[in-house]
Amino acid sequence: MGSFIFQFSGCLKHRSNYVKPVLPHLPANPSSMFTGAYYAITWKSCRLLTKQWKRFLLRLCLFVVVAVVLGSQLWQYRQVLGGQLHLPPPQASASLRGGSAQPLTGATENANLLQKPVQVLALRAAGASAGRAAQQAQQAQQEHELQEGTQRREQQQQQARAAQMLEKQRRLEDEHQQRQQREQRESELKRKREPTKLHPKYRELIREYPFQPVRTNQGQFVNIILVRSQLSSPHHRQLYEKYKDEILFMGISSMEDYPLVPPNPYTGKWPADEYVGLFPGFLHMFRDTSVFPSHVKLLLMSQSDFSLPYPAQRVPKKYDFTFSGSDQDVNNDCVGWSSFAKNWTFAKEALEVMCGELGMTGVLVATKDKQNVKACSIPKVCEGKIVQTTFLDQRDFLNYVKQSRFLFVPQVHDASPRVATQALALDVPLLMNYNLIGGWKYLNEKTGEFFHDMSDFRESLQRFKRNEGQYEPSKWVREHYGDAISGARLKDFVEENFPERIMLPPGTLRLFPSGA
Repeated sequence: MGSFIFQFSGCLKHRSNYVKPVLPHLPANPSSMFTGAYYAITWKSCRLLTKQWKRFLLRLCLFVVVAVVLGSQLWQYRQVLGGQLHLPPPQASASLRGGSAQPLTGATENANLLQKPVQVLALRAAGASAGRAAQQAQQAQQEHELQEGTQRREQQQQQARAAQMLEKQRRLEDEHQQRQQREQRESELKRKREPTKLHPKYRELIREYPFQPVRTNQGQFVNIILVRSQLSSPHHRQLYEKYKDEILFMGISSMEDYPLVPPNPYTGKWPADEYVGLFPGFLHMFRDTSVFPSHVKLLLMSQSDFSLPYPAQRVPKKYDFTFSGSDQDVNNDCVGWSSFAKNWTFAKEALEVMCGELGMTGVLVATKDKQNVKACSIPKVCEGKIVQTTFLDQRDFLNYVKQSRFLFVPQVHDASPRVATQALALDVPLLMNYNLIGGWKYLNEKTGEFFHDMSDFRESLQRFKRNEGQYEPSKWVREHYGDAISGARLKDFVEENFPERIMLPPGTLRLFPSGA
């Protein structure tokens, strides 16, 4: 094939000499006609062969060359991928790079020529492997971070669940302890079976003024005595000391600032700490309970929380206000113990504004003596506008209250102004001194208005006029006070705080201070 190609290429280059090498057996005499025709035909054939087969032969040669090269490369790739081709040792590589002075043989040259594409493939394979390794490492890192985040969240959730379980366990322990204590108290009560017996000296004790009895809703006395004022005589103190372990004595706010020392100059004094911690329990009226030591059981309750009057039919308003005083100081122009407790001096200043500036009318109860002759002096601007009465019974007093637009309560040192809840029960709002030591708990936006002193007294009156139609005193007081509500509170207070001392009679639903 190679010889033919060589001869043919010679024909192309030297067409005039083509016949001789191709047909050496023909006669070379050109004079012959046959010979000339033969040469002409042969020459034409050569030209035709050149034109038709030139491209084919060139393409065939190119195809053969490409096939040989590709076959060699594919064979090398197969050897590399199959692990059958061994790379030359480092020394041979060095010689390929020119690092050795020894001459290369033909086999070495062929090996180096084959080694170059192999090295390229190896580098590409190594690069691809490194890329895959890096990608796998990055993916592994992301999975690791995701796993760590999941673990952290699980740990936080476990910690939160552990904290919740601990809190729940603590709460259950507290509830269990409280239940045990309650069951222990109940078992102690059950062991007693019978209610606490009334002390033989009980009825004798309650004849003394400071000692107030307690009854059940069934009218039975219970072994409890309320001390409603200071023990003013040594005899009272001796009685208390003698029976305090056999009868449950509790204090109750009913007289001026008691158990605190009253500022009233007409009242006896005692050490400041004598009564605040004397009894194991106290029914008090203070805003600030820090006046009592921690061992005293406290209940915000006053005598005025009980015995509300029955609802009354509305009557036309005849007066603007009613004030409840006392007649025991009339002979001294209302200067004395009761007048100090009722804050009569301030009441007279307020009358100047109510009668003089605003033209109000009112009733001053118990500001005349029992003979209805002498009366406490009042400002001249109130003449013809104010009615002064003697000391009245409850029915007559409440009739005046019902005919008034509000009850005027100027006093400060009054522990339990029962007239306040009585007026509210009759649907009459209050105009009350904010500094009142007891009774402040009855006043809110539904029951009336506060004033502090003369500096805001006029403003309070104007505010009362604006809000007069919005008050609901009767509804509010009956929802929060009265025998049913306050009696149940007192009964619960005794049972919760003194179960070891008092076992109430069967059927007891409420307890009431009585004899006031």
